[in-house]
Parts: sequence; C-alpha cells; structure tokens
Amino acid sequence: MVRRKALSLLVCFGLVPLACGYSAGKLLPGHITKIYIPTFENQTTKYGIEQDLTTAVIEAFTSDNRLLVVSQGEADAMLRGVITRYEKGALTFDRAQTVDEFRVEIVVSVEFEDLREGKVLWRDENLRAWESYRETDPIAGEDEALRAAMATLARDIVSRTIEGW
Repeated sequence: MVRRKALSLLVCFGLVPLACGYSAGKLLPGHITKIYIPTFENQTTKYGIEQDLTTAVIEAFTSDNRLLVVSQGEADAMLRGVITRYEKGALTFDRAQTVDEFRVEIVVSVEFEDLREGKVLWRDENLRAWESYRETDPIAGEDEALRAAMATLARDIVSRTIEGW
C-alpha cells in the first residue's frame, strides 16, 4: 500500500512539469543558421542607446554560437528591435525620504522573421529589463545599470529566439 502511494506520488509529480505550459522545444526551423540584426530603432530621448543595445544583442548571439550573425544579404532570418521606453527613477528611499537607490528600465519591441519563408516567428512588443544602482557616482552608476539591463535583455532575446521561451 505504501509502495503504491509512493509510486502514485512519483507519477503525479513527474507529470506536473508537463502541465505547466512551458516548452523547451526548439523554435528555429532547420534552415535558419544565419541572422541579420540591424541597428535597433530608438524612440526615446536617451542618446546612443540604440547602438549599445544592438551591440549587446549581437554579442549575445555571438557568445551563444548557435546562429551566425551576418549581413542582410547572407541571412536566413532577421531580428528587428525598437527601443520604446527608457526610464530612470527612484527605487528606494532612506529614513529622510532621500532617494537611496535608483532604477533604470528599458523596454523594447522585438520581431524575429524567417526571411526564407517570409513569416514572423515571434514578436514581443513589451520585452523589458531593469537594474538598480546607488547614486554614489550618478553618471557611472546609471551607465553601469543600463549596460546590465541591456545584457539581460540581450540574453532574453537570444533565449526567446533559439529556445522559444
């Protein structure tokens, strides 16, 4: 009886991951081996952010090493992005109600298109990442936090493209 209950529990818990709705299946069709990533469009007032994010995304794909980043004429697929929002704001306050910690957030709209088939494989108009920092050195702190948020976004974009998450 105890053995049967233990087996039932094992089967139930073994099936739970199947019911959660996530899939680790490969999103990419087999013919996609090369990707083109044009410079992201910048709809914010933060100057130069489009170059930095594009570079972060290209570096993330290069590090991942499953898709070769190439020029448009050589590509099987294209990843387009638009930076729709950049915000810096207070995150936490000290007892004197002075800002203790700040937060930067970047929001992008991204589309991944199969150029051979002419169809969009995925699109997300609200990908976001944020990072916090203390304002001991206001400019360096914000820049460092922004780079960290961009690195997170880049990893999320690669994961979504390659693994379909």
